[in-house]
Amino acid sequence: MEHPRDVVDLRLAPVTLAVDRELQRLGDRETDEVRYLVSLGSDMKLRDEEERASALVRAATHTVDLGGWEPSWDGRGLRLTHGEHTLVLGVSATLLDFVRTG
Repeated sequence: MEHPRDVVDLRLAPVTLAVDRELQRLGDRETDEVRYLVSLGSDMKLRDEEERASALVRAATHTVDLGGWEPSWDGRGLRLTHGEHTLVLGVSATLLDFVRTG
């Protein structure tokens, strides 16, 4: 088991909980509402899968102090990365469907 190396590592738990709460808030909605909320929360175009994934990441993290963790999209959900450490938060079927098909 690896122990935290610095303050950024110690921030993982609160960052993860905050991002997961945002993903749950979005994932509990109907697809049309997800589209609206992601568009509003990201201020991005949603033309293709890559743009929708980026917009979802931005919408789910724009109110969260990430404390040095970098968010990105992973086929399984939202990835948080700091150095060599990485963690993927799974997302609901609604959010996966939104990213894949819009």
